[in-house]
Amino acid sequence: MFSKVCFFDHAMEYQGGKKSMKFLNEMKELIPFDAIEIILIEKKIYKPNNGKAGRPSIPAKTLIGALFLQNWYGLSDPMTEELINDRISFRKFLDIKDEDTIPDETTICKFRNALIKEELLESIFCEVRKVMENKKLILNEGTLIDATLVHCSEPKKKKDDQGNVISNEAYDKEATYTSKRGHKHHGHKMHIATDTNGIIKDVVATTASSHDSTQFDKLTKNESKAIFADSGYMSKERKRDLRSKGIFGGIVERRVRGQSKLREKQSRNNKRFAKIRSLVELPFAFIKHHMNFKVARYLGIFKNQQHFYLLAACYNLRRVPNMIKVNG
Repeated sequence: MFSKVCFFDHAMEYQGGKKSMKFLNEMKELIPFDAIEIILIEKKIYKPNNGKAGRPSIPAKTLIGALFLQNWYGLSDPMTEELINDRISFRKFLDIKDEDTIPDETTICKFRNALIKEELLESIFCEVRKVMENKKLILNEGTLIDATLVHCSEPKKKKDDQGNVISNEAYDKEATYTSKRGHKHHGHKMHIATDTNGIIKDVVATTASSHDSTQFDKLTKNESKAIFADSGYMSKERKRDLRSKGIFGGIVERRVRGQSKLREKQSRNNKRFAKIRSLVELPFAFIKHHMNFKVARYLGIFKNQQHFYLLAACYNLRRVPNMIKVNG
């Protein structure tokens, strides 16, 4: 059921030169630019120039593509502008033929903020998902769910020269603390649902202190076959509920009070479920390490939720060439 080709090896082929050009050419054919542009025009985020006199407006395709580049390569706004000016592969990907249509960092920032405000990054994620559904790349064999911590800067207090207490204002006031493996963490959580091939079907942002299981129903609402998750999602009530709906519950079990060790059948099932469930960790690993998403880049749940949608869309698109290659 699962590919033996290492996705990480495939992805790292595209880090520069001809291979980077090949990757971006593949992405250029996959991104539903026209569908996204229609949404932007309908929401009055983008207004085409339509041949009018004066300085040409930056094409929607260029602005949309710049956001994908920024997230694939983990770039800041200034670095995105610099590399668009510097890299031929970036310019070809964005169809830039006129120096006047190169977006500067302020334009990129304003465009992204407008999309966040109108919740259109979710729309982009949905359009990318449609592309994958049309290519039959999203499997309908079950849903895998998991969550990962996303770190934020902590509130800090210090004293000025006069002894007055001052704090850093640029911290996320909606972020919370949680403890994992004995270590304290401050920030949010990214919860995802994937298919059994690790393609992201949905993503939810919460505070770090929110238990993983609180998003179970939301992430699995459209699943009717099977659900795979770690032991943090297990409860007797949930197990009974899944059974009553005819849904296979591939949730790793843990010892209950008074049970010295798991029964042989439980241990056997846990190994089987864990092997399948492990694929849900692939998106987290790739987004954090290869897309350089180390810490939250925005303040507040709302903005981070929108950013998570864009990260998920970028990740899914990067999976497509390898999946087509494997499926032949």
